[in-house]
Amino acid sequence: MSDTSATPAPPSSAPGAAPGAPAQEEGPRIQLTPAALETVREMLAEEGLLEEGGLRLSARFGAGCSTPLRFGLELDHTERDGDLVLRGGGIRIFIPRRDAWSLDGLQVDWVDSPGMGEGFAFRHPRGRGGRC
Repeated sequence: MSDTSATPAPPSSAPGAAPGAPAQEEGPRIQLTPAALETVREMLAEEGLLEEGGLRLSARFGAGCSTPLRFGLELDHTERDGDLVLRGGGIRIFIPRRDAWSLDGLQVDWVDSPGMGEGFAFRHPRGRGGRC
């Protein structure tokens, strides 16, 4: 399956970066499938956020072994203090620094399944496998 990877914005484009400041650390690797990327672009365009806004991804630890990681996805008007900003496929992805490690390697897909409906699906290399 082909995908579009988002990469960190160059340090020089980081908002508020002072001259001579250390380079921004490498951000998490996030992959959006072509279907997910197209859907996100359409959603951002509909909300007038394609130029200045972006997609915000987050991760939280769930309760118990059945939901070890829970992923969040929302549209946002702008980055927040402390966000990592990834760019790829014509969109920006905002990630809270505290969630960067948990999101590293995440693949986001858009699926349309008969009987199940349509929506975003998350796949992660550190996802739960097997039993607790």
